[in-house]
Amino acid sequence: MDVARQVFVLLSVLVLSWGLERCEASGKFGFEVHHLFSDKVKQNLGLDNLVPEEGSLEYFKVLAHRDRLIRGRGLASNNDQTPVTFMNGNRTVSIKLLGALYYANVSVGTPPTSFLVALDTGSDLFWLPCNCGTTCVRNLEDIGVPQSVPLNLYTPNTSSTSSSIQCSDKRCFGSRKCSSPSSICPYQLPYSKSTVTTGTLLQDVLHLVTEDENLDPVKANVTLGCGRNQTGLFQRNISVNGVLGLGVKDYSVPSLLAKANITANSFSMCFGRVIGVVGRISFGDKGYTDQEETPFISVGPSTAYGVNVTGVSVGGDPVDVSLFAKFDTGSSFTHLLEPAYGVLTKAFDELVDDRRRPVVPEVPFEFCYDLSPNATSIRFPFVEMTFVGGAKIILNNPFFTARTQVGNVMYCLGILKSVDLKINVIGQNLMAGYRVVFDRERMILGWKPSLCFEDESLASQPPPPPEIEAPAPSVSAPPPSSLPPAVAASPPPIDPRNSTSNSTRNPGTGGAASLIPLASHLLLLLPLLAFL
Repeated sequence: MDVARQVFVLLSVLVLSWGLERCEASGKFGFEVHHLFSDKVKQNLGLDNLVPEEGSLEYFKVLAHRDRLIRGRGLASNNDQTPVTFMNGNRTVSIKLLGALYYANVSVGTPPTSFLVALDTGSDLFWLPCNCGTTCVRNLEDIGVPQSVPLNLYTPNTSSTSSSIQCSDKRCFGSRKCSSPSSICPYQLPYSKSTVTTGTLLQDVLHLVTEDENLDPVKANVTLGCGRNQTGLFQRNISVNGVLGLGVKDYSVPSLLAKANITANSFSMCFGRVIGVVGRISFGDKGYTDQEETPFISVGPSTAYGVNVTGVSVGGDPVDVSLFAKFDTGSSFTHLLEPAYGVLTKAFDELVDDRRRPVVPEVPFEFCYDLSPNATSIRFPFVEMTFVGGAKIILNNPFFTARTQVGNVMYCLGILKSVDLKINVIGQNLMAGYRVVFDRERMILGWKPSLCFEDESLASQPPPPPEIEAPAPSVSAPPPSSLPPAVAASPPPIDPRNSTSNSTRNPGTGGAASLIPLASHLLLLLPLLAFL
């Protein structure tokens, strides 16, 4: 398909040039219209041997590719300018042994160096492990990943585009801790009581590409945290190679891209149906014309994208739940305050047939069940949330599975009682199966069911080389495709024979019960509680 793309671009340029020459020669502004691969075009351009033979497989591949590139996004989306994504591609991957958060392979600095960063809408700063000595994780193998995956560390002195941000700079949000206006701006960001990143601020280049047939390179100056000291989970199993903040502050990556007129002030993330699969990210994406939408509210540092839930139904029956919650991709699981937590989980538990396991202090999930020995799927009641404006979302996969100490299969509801957070959080486990749009211009949160790459023609396209070729770093983080294998599962179908209500509609329209096929590799997520 790479050859097909090149042929299409070449022919488009040549056909346009040929038409312009004919206009100038005749003094009239008119065109004879011919098909791109017609005999007339091939004869005049001398390209008989360079274009696919009419009717051949390659012929139709080029035409289909051209249609998808030019028309696929424009017919269904709200975009009025080309979105951009990371130089290494728009794929993201949920890594179960790294807290089941979504990670992207990003390139920073000159020459470009790759980093595997967590994507977090609940924080603002983009930071990388930097000059951090023994506190840095240099290989995923060191934290329990069963294969060697080397990680880069950011070194400002080796990047020709790196520059420090001084305390006198308006970008210095930690200026209260400055010793003088000329000193380098410090930062300290706590993510929990024990997990903190501390360092200094600087500016460097983030390498991006346009999401169109050209894949044009784009270099964006971003505020970057040089994380000299990481504590807590940053040293064990969460975001060990950095975090890319997607929040609303003016120093977050989406804010900086919009301010520089590189993209619209919006971005989207797509989440696979089950934990451990690929997703995607796109900056400047305003979503689709037929997506569900609700206003989001930004009222403080802990509620970057806050939404009002006006109603919840479980198994088709409404329950007395309404709440304000934070939509947070940096949280693996969903956290609810009382009384919403108790009301929702009680209604859910009453419709689950499998035996509930006793609650034990060392396991924070209170609703875990033993799967029947002969069962091959998990049956659960549909949960539907309704937001301000009437927008609804079905929770596609609220469970995760694990094995007990004796080898039996168990599954747990991925909803936790919010105690330390003091706020309701809708984590990315409840965004599974949706493409979520954070439209910061209209202050709208939108979503639409998606398989992330089912309608995208650029997903498998390799990125172009950077504008300035640089030698490969001695230690390079791999692209998501080479990370630990993901868990695959098909979308959960409905079993109308065992419905827990009268409805037998599909997941997109509501209903009662769903089946999750058990993956061959069961997720071991009990100790991995993301908090971001």
